[in-house]
Amino acid sequence: MKKMTGPVLLAGCLLFLAGCNTLAGQPRLQGAAITPDTLKPGEGAVVTMGIRDRQGIIDRVQGVVVEDPRITFRLMDDGLDPDAKAGDGTWSMGVDVPFQAPPGEYFLEMTAYTDDGEPVTIREKGGTLKPLQAVVPLRILPPEK
Repeated sequence: MKKMTGPVLLAGCLLFLAGCNTLAGQPRLQGAAITPDTLKPGEGAVVTMGIRDRQGIIDRVQGVVVEDPRITFRLMDDGLDPDAKAGDGTWSMGVDVPFQAPPGEYFLEMTAYTDDGEPVTIREKGGTLKPLQAVVPLRILPPEK
């Protein structure tokens, strides 16, 4: 009986240290969207990313326009418009398409971060680690003449 204490204690420590890397306790993406996803210059939309985060490790969600990394944005879960309810796991931001925006297809990449500025990593079922992120398409139409 005494010989089992060591392996059991070691297994318990390993489970504790695994933290959010266990499949059950890690944050999980519940969806991401930009509504509407087709816009003209001067029009607005709401960008959302839903995350289930039982451990409370997500501090912020930031995004970038993949085609122009100089354009970044920050989603909020603070209950202020357009975010419906603070702390509900739905991170939101309102965006307006600039009048000088060229028409085309764009992708918005959103990533969740911890309070130390590191991307939140999740473990896929195969064991691969990857950042908790989502990519949504956006289509900008030419302005009306």
